Amino acid sequence: MKSQSALEFMSIIAVGLTLIAIASFFGIDYITSYFSDINVINARQTVDNIVSSTNLVYAQGVTATTKVYVNLPSNIVRNRTYVYGKEINLRFRDGELRDLYRNTKVNVYGSIPLNPGRVALTVKMFSDGAFLFVDGQDIAIVYVRTFNDSNHDNPDDIFSDGDTVYYEIDLADINLAAKNSAVNIAIYKPDGSLFDEQNVLVNREYKGEFTVTEKGHWVISAMLPTKIIGTSVFEVI
Repeated sequence: MKSQSALEFMSIIAVGLTLIAIASFFGIDYITSYFSDINVINARQTVDNIVSSTNLVYAQGVTATTKVYVNLPSNIVRNRTYVYGKEINLRFRDGELRDLYRNTKVNVYGSIPLNPGRVALTVKMFSDGAFLFVDGQDIAIVYVRTFNDSNHDNPDDIFSDGDTVYYEIDLADINLAAKNSAVNIAIYKPDGSLFDEQNVLVNREYKGEFTVTEKGHWVISAMLPTKIIGTSVFEVI
């Protein structure tokens, strides 16, 4: 009788442990799925809100300004996160790499934070396009452009394989007054791998150059110490 009771007790314990394991598995899976969904929602709303704000100031004309609050997702990946031309892309890791891509009605330039969380962005319309500023930062904007000449007179974003790409990084506040800061410059190849990286002190502007070696879409990312980036995207054909 005692051995039978012990066996029954052990069976009950085994069933209980099995149920706990199953519940834990589904609980962890549910929690993981929940936070994954939140991350995707934040990324989608961030991109959509930036596009809407950009289109709004474009419709209102030069000097129009608006403010938008966004919740940036976690695990943003720098090598394919950019705001440039009429394209906005937010890449983040959510178990796998995800991209949230949208087009705007007007050229948009400027800065976007890499750190997750709620942040205020100001969008202002200039004659060159809509500029995106991160509120509360001493260095309010990072503006990256590419050129096909060493004098930086001819802006261009389409190059041939083997061409020299000349680029310029400008730092300014919301009125485009000059700023200065330490900047990390990273150049990414079409597959997202790092082509070149350097740290420089930028006093208003910095000019550099490099020769492209592969066809596809390249990204130049200039990052401030506060984890705010300005980007340029160009194609090599």
